[in-house]
Amino acid sequence: MSISISGAAQLAEIPNSDSNNIPDLNKTLEDDIKAYNTSIESNPHDSYDWDEEGAALDALGKHDEAQKTLDKAIEINPRDSLAWYSKGVVLRNLKNYDEAIKAFNKAIEINPDFLSAWDLKGIDLDNLNKYDEAIKAYDKVIKINPQYSLAWYNKGVALYNLKKYAEAIKAFNKATEINPQFDSYGWFDKGLILVKLGKSDEAI
Repeated sequence: MSISISGAAQLAEIPNSDSNNIPDLNKTLEDDIKAYNTSIESNPHDSYDWDEEGAALDALGKHDEAQKTLDKAIEINPRDSLAWYSKGVVLRNLKNYDEAIKAFNKAIEINPDFLSAWDLKGIDLDNLNKYDEAIKAYDKVIKINPQYSLAWYNKGVALYNLKKYAEAIKAFNKATEINPQFDSYGWFDKGLILVKLGKSDEAI
């Protein structure tokens, strides 16, 4: 049985927000979009405002509009790594993981140290059960920032799915060493692995 990237990984990709504040957040995003539209009207050839509007539209769940807006940013500036990254986020929200990975690859081609692009590329490779490739992406994240606990956790998930249980434990241990608050996710998976290794007494 394989395990997927848990809520820990997914929630770490977006700002923390209280569900009670969602209407306020949506209102803020809508106001932001109006401001970006005003700026675009005065200077339609600046990709930045197109980038920001696309991200705001995606956050509102308007993925198709967001994709069109980000395509416009890319048309204006094909070397805009943020626009390619944001397009990848939109595509993964639509569960189009193959195309999302292509967008993240483009962002990485332009900016080889784009940590978030590497990280989401790894998660989407995991979603496609391409665990070896996912580990390479997480290793790149770790090389850029060895203290990025989420990459260690995600690497542990991929190693678990490859049945490399001892290596997976090391990755989960590293994640929780860096960020003790990660405990509730990382140690849960470690317990599963210890059971697999016949060390159920340590999993308790």
